[in-house]
Amino acid sequence: MYPVYRSSEHICRSPMGNSLLSEKLELLQIYYPDYSTTFLEELLHSCDDDVEKTRALIEGPQPRKRSNLYQRSIFSHIKRRKECKDDQGFTSFSTKSYASRVITLYTPEDVERHLGNFASFYPNFLPEKLSNELLHDLKTNLSSYKANEFYLFGNHCVSNHSVAVFSEYSKAKLDLIYNGLLIRNPVPYTNSFSKAVQLLQDFLNDTIIPQAEPLPFQRREKWAAEYCLVNYYEKLSNNLDWHSDRLSHIGPHNYIASVSLGCTRLFRLRSNHKKNAPIFEIPLPHNSLLIMRPGCQEEYKHCVNSMSKSVALHPEVGSTRFGLTFRHYPPEFIKNSPRCKCGLGMTLRRAFKSVDTRGRYFWSCENKYQNKDCGDFHWADFTNESNHYVAEDLSQVSTWVSPDDVEKIEYDKKEK
Repeated sequence: MYPVYRSSEHICRSPMGNSLLSEKLELLQIYYPDYSTTFLEELLHSCDDDVEKTRALIEGPQPRKRSNLYQRSIFSHIKRRKECKDDQGFTSFSTKSYASRVITLYTPEDVERHLGNFASFYPNFLPEKLSNELLHDLKTNLSSYKANEFYLFGNHCVSNHSVAVFSEYSKAKLDLIYNGLLIRNPVPYTNSFSKAVQLLQDFLNDTIIPQAEPLPFQRREKWAAEYCLVNYYEKLSNNLDWHSDRLSHIGPHNYIASVSLGCTRLFRLRSNHKKNAPIFEIPLPHNSLLIMRPGCQEEYKHCVNSMSKSVALHPEVGSTRFGLTFRHYPPEFIKNSPRCKCGLGMTLRRAFKSVDTRGRYFWSCENKYQNKDCGDFHWADFTNESNHYVAEDLSQVSTWVSPDDVEKIEYDKKEK
């Protein structure tokens, strides 16, 4: 049986509510380490236990009328921040950077309200015993984790966390390319991995997917998690930079299921094209499941920031966190995907920067991540299987625009 979640009103009136308030206070201590716990607690209560109101109060919103002079005098000793990001990478809530405001989503209801079409959140997803067994198995395979090395704009980059690929198979059955390198020998699933995979597959195939309206390029076969990319954050200083997952292997409009084990970390999402859009921040505790739904990779970037202080340490592994991202790799889609002049499978993405091309899917050289870009480029057409999903002309390009992308919708109306 899957967990049933109460509304936020009930949570606040229960013993769980005290725990939630403690987490909010700990979060404020991360944002403002120079201020006492008592001071922050009083502010939080004065703002109806709302973190965002508390942050706005501390950062000193611009006074609009005389009554705000009292508020200014209270916080005149607080140092204003001049930049949008502090030294922990958190975005400031000053009035000068309101476009980058952070909205923290604590509960499944919060995530549903703000990101319902693109993400879902489920605390305590796995049985407790299974989550502990899986965490133990991950700890025993630490030698398998390696930092990613790749090139961006000609610069050699090394990730600030380690990665390992786990799979149902001991040998890769598909030609999977990651950062320009072929994945040959994934770590085989342990018994606990297989049990977790079965629970995930049943949950998505029996509950999540049937209840959602399918997007146009979403595949109809059962979602199967034969592969899992595990991000290993040994310390709080480890982070994962802003990015969207490439669609090369999962295809367009697919699900990614992410299970967090260990220390609580803050997962962030932001629109990859909307101006003045907020950053949504979700604290992911041990044994929580975050589902990134179809369209999430197309519309959002996500990251895991470094931290100076933990929100909640894990009793066994302390500040260590494992982020397990389970993916479905449709074999026929991968086998039929185009190859570039380098001989590698090409990278699939969706254009978003320019409003005129936003929504169009395209293929590009994967080898650019090894600084060997051959320059090959094709617009994608997912109906053209005979030509490896490559569009014959611009009129055939596969395009998807989110229903809430008002800018693009209005632009297309004017162009007609």
